Amino acid sequence: MNILIIEDDVFFAEKIGKIFESKIITNRVQILHSFKDFIQQISSISSYDIVLVDIKLWPEARNTDWFEIIKIIRNKWLKLPIVVISWNSEIDWLRYAFELWVNDYIIKPIRLKELEIRVFNWFKNYYLSNISFLWKIHYYKNLSYNIDTNEFYYNQNPIPLTKNNKYILSIFFANPEKLLSESFLVEKIWWDFYLIVNRNLRVNILRLKEWLRPFWIDDWICNIRWEWYLLKAKF
Repeated sequence: MNILIIEDDVFFAEKIGKIFESKIITNRVQILHSFKDFIQQISSISSYDIVLVDIKLWPEARNTDWFEIIKIIRNKWLKLPIVVISWNSEIDWLRYAFELWVNDYIIKPIRLKELEIRVFNWFKNYYLSNISFLWKIHYYKNLSYNIDTNEFYYNQNPIPLTKNNKYILSIFFANPEKLLSESFLVEKIWWDFYLIVNRNLRVNILRLKEWLRPFWIDDWICNIRWEWYLLKAKF
């Protein structure tokens, strides 16, 4: 999971960030403290799986900026989950936030465990929305994924993978039989496409396929015309 936190309270933002950084399914946590920071990072928003935005009431914060963040994200990325946290419990604010198609609105003071549960719930609903599931286990053919434990199985046998390999496989798993571009994968894994020089995607995918080879499913991940990748079962 890649999570973007937009919060101008540095202490509170770091506290939230540490919660999600400690989770086994987290790949990257990014914290921004202002509307200006958000604009500077806007090109990378599509690499995130969920956005947490704090809407302020204090005079020094421009409330229009915080709502503008939501508008920009929603206009460009219609389905990306947005969770709002705010001290403001007024119905008009709540109504306006949901008119902007936020997914959740949490009123401060918040219980951090509740925030964690809500964020992960929206992430699961978005990330694996097209995958069949039974209880906590999601399936694609004989390949299954327990998102709570961040473990993959083939025919119920655990597949030993590094954390990085799990994340790469999870991207394919969430998009089965769908062509994924090299730039999309690089952005999801490392955020910046131009960092590919030191973080070779093809090498990482080859390493993942090596871990899958004992289960005879390494050929499920295919390279199509060099710049595209596809996860497709061979039966």
